Amino acid sequence: MRIILVHGFNASPQMNFHPWLASELRERGFEVVTPTLPLAASEELNLPNIVEEMKRQVGYLKSDDILLGHSLGAFIVLQYLEAVEMTETPRAVIMVAAPLKVSRPELSRLFLADLDADVLMWKSREFVVVHAKDDTMVPFEHGQKLAQMFKARLVETNDGGHFMGEQYPVLVETVEDIAKQPFEFTPGQNLMDDFAHSLYP
Repeated sequence: MRIILVHGFNASPQMNFHPWLASELRERGFEVVTPTLPLAASEELNLPNIVEEMKRQVGYLKSDDILLGHSLGAFIVLQYLEAVEMTETPRAVIMVAAPLKVSRPELSRLFLADLDADVLMWKSREFVVVHAKDDTMVPFEHGQKLAQMFKARLVETNDGGHFMGEQYPVLVETVEDIAKQPFEFTPGQNLMDDFAHSLYP
């Protein structure tokens, strides 16, 4: 099983929890890919270029891939899902401390205005949102709303802030929990939950 870790704005695979998480997952037998993307404040944020870098470093997605994006990296994952040609549906997308929107105009072009959540829900077997209640950079409400939009499982923690520290066991636990679950559903199957109590057969 391959785990793709996507860093956030002004970060890299060598920052925050990424080195630790990559090491922990490799010790558990996962293949880990940590693309380095042009997401620095000193660079012009060019979405097509960012997606092309993802394509070059990640390649085609497989049915047992789990993509984990931190903060802005979560939306790069979504943009990648929308842009890349897919022959298989990845196992899961994990969005860690992901913002629903931002106020900085140079970042706003990367967000949901260009994404269709109803379509994206069919491009992964499962969506999971991990968000801390004490996140002062991206309020917890963002995670709640994203979970609603993507009909995702919400993993909430009381602390952890914006997940910019070195170690977060909940991330390993979340990946392992997904990995050990059999494929009992197909993409978008959870959409039918909305009609479970319909008056119409």
